[in-house]
Amino acid sequence: MPDHATDDLLHVLRQTWGHAQFRPLQEDIIRSVLAGQDTLALLPTGGGKSICFQVPALARPGLCLVVSPLIALMKDQVENLRKRGIKAEAVYAGMSHQEIDQTLDNCVYGPVKFLYVSPERLLTDMFRARVGKMKVSLLAIDEAHCLSQWGYDFRPPYLRIQELRELLPGVPCMALTATATEQVRQDIVEKLHFGASHRVFQQSFARPNLSYSVLSTEDKLRRLLEVVRGVGKDKTSIVYARTRRQTEDTAAYLQQQGVAAAPYHAGLPAEQRTRTQQDWMQNRTRCIVATNAFGMGIDKPDVRLVVHLEAPDNLEAYYQEAGRAGRDEKYAFAVLLQGPNDADELRRRTQQSFPPLDTVRRVYQALANFSRTAVGGGELVAFDFDLQQFAETYRIRALDAHNSLRTLEREGFVQVNEAVNNPARVHIPIDHTDLYCFQVANAQHDKLIKSLLRFHGGELFSGFQRISENSLAQHLRLSAVELRKMLVFLHRSGIIQFQPRHESPQALFTTPRYDADKLPLDQKHLLQSRDLALHKTDAVIRYAAGSRCRQQLLLEYFGELDAPACGVCDVCLARKKAQQAAAPTPELRAQLLALVQATPQTPRQVLAHFTSAQATPVTELLRELVELGELRYAPDGRLVG
Repeated sequence: MPDHATDDLLHVLRQTWGHAQFRPLQEDIIRSVLAGQDTLALLPTGGGKSICFQVPALARPGLCLVVSPLIALMKDQVENLRKRGIKAEAVYAGMSHQEIDQTLDNCVYGPVKFLYVSPERLLTDMFRARVGKMKVSLLAIDEAHCLSQWGYDFRPPYLRIQELRELLPGVPCMALTATATEQVRQDIVEKLHFGASHRVFQQSFARPNLSYSVLSTEDKLRRLLEVVRGVGKDKTSIVYARTRRQTEDTAAYLQQQGVAAAPYHAGLPAEQRTRTQQDWMQNRTRCIVATNAFGMGIDKPDVRLVVHLEAPDNLEAYYQEAGRAGRDEKYAFAVLLQGPNDADELRRRTQQSFPPLDTVRRVYQALANFSRTAVGGGELVAFDFDLQQFAETYRIRALDAHNSLRTLEREGFVQVNEAVNNPARVHIPIDHTDLYCFQVANAQHDKLIKSLLRFHGGELFSGFQRISENSLAQHLRLSAVELRKMLVFLHRSGIIQFQPRHESPQALFTTPRYDADKLPLDQKHLLQSRDLALHKTDAVIRYAAGSRCRQQLLLEYFGELDAPACGVCDVCLARKKAQQAAAPTPELRAQLLALVQATPQTPRQVLAHFTSAQATPVTELLRELVELGELRYAPDGRLVG
């Protein structure tokens, strides 16, 4: 293994990302994996986790295989790498068999440096057959807390990563996460079969520049407006809401009050979501009101305020979402608005999220009917899925359908993905000669083929390329319908492989479909999962109700037991204010001495001259004056000068 000097690593960092130096722990983590050691990296949200596997992958030959559970995050990272001139690919639900086949071929024979894979795709026959032929230099597991049943976002397909390691002998593994308790950390090391010489790097979960607050209120919208105005309505902020309706109503209210706000959730059209996100990134929209899916992988360092209208189900999620504020290390605020019944409502929602087994089986059967999937079939075949339509079609309460699907996901039987904008994609599977012959014989399609080649060049022959149907239609002076018909014709003729654009949520069976009555649900495990979820809910409630430093409470949850008070949360600031108000002043000292010297009085009589708010500083000052001998007690108990 060659020694990688600091200058070499910094050169990669500067040349590719434009950063002058590494953040704390990044270089240590990179050197550990370059030395061939299995490595667990725990860095808080915004701590630069992706740099930790991207730099070592670029510093030596071979391909970095990245396992990630979030399609949107994978797509963002692949796009960002490509913008920097780095070859990157991704394989995830919603891609066709041909597209996956071509992508994996490119990773075996082409100059691809990064392959992002969703965990359920890891050990398909197609992937197994190719991964051994790839020159894999590093296996990176993003969101590694998904490995642990003690975590907050357990994904059963992650447990199969240990089987993947058997296909990649000698390849070091890096696991990365922003949130993990001690129990989860141990679970990650065990489940990934880390070697005896593995390293664990953990940056403190403390965020010195972030002020956490919990504000009790019966009118959350009014209180939200006060907070936004208090920080500055020209500052960048995120407001997290629990439902899509709540995002839209809250954004509308803020707009009416003169705040440049916009809603963001998966139910909006892809173009609107993209435009809203771009407007917020470029500060045309200052406040984005979103469901919790927003913010993953978005690097906007100047967010000054994150507000939660309701508490998330666990402190891991709260820490991650609140941590999107102040990534530039300047002062920022994380505010949780707490209503009078929020604690009871949070417990009720957690209980509801574990429906009876017969309801789960009924939803599983309905999903099979909805997708027309026969027993024994359907594994990893994605289909468009609209929850509301599904619930109405099979007369299931939408909440029961949602919670049952979540249960089926936790147990590893299905997967439901939020809407992700997948543009149309085209690949030319034939060689140049055959394509030219087709163009000569089919003049009506010649212009379209030439336009595709002009816009995308030879890349079309090596893999699928994203195309803009609207741009192509305008260029060719065709309607969108006419263009689509031509693309479909070329696809059916075998001249191109065409994947139409889609932006619908999707679902898939992660195992061959069972007979619903024989679905092997583990009731004991489900009860354990419910108890764990309730335990995490109680931790959120204790955090919100706590009278101690908010950051200390969060850090203790993650195993940092000796952290000092932060000094900037609402509890610490209130304590400072009380201490400052209670501090005796020179004026009060002179007033007390003059009062007692004029007329000897008992302490109770002295206190009668002051307000109740002054009682503590007056009592402390009387004690101090007696200790210093400036006042003394007479035999009758009165103070005299």
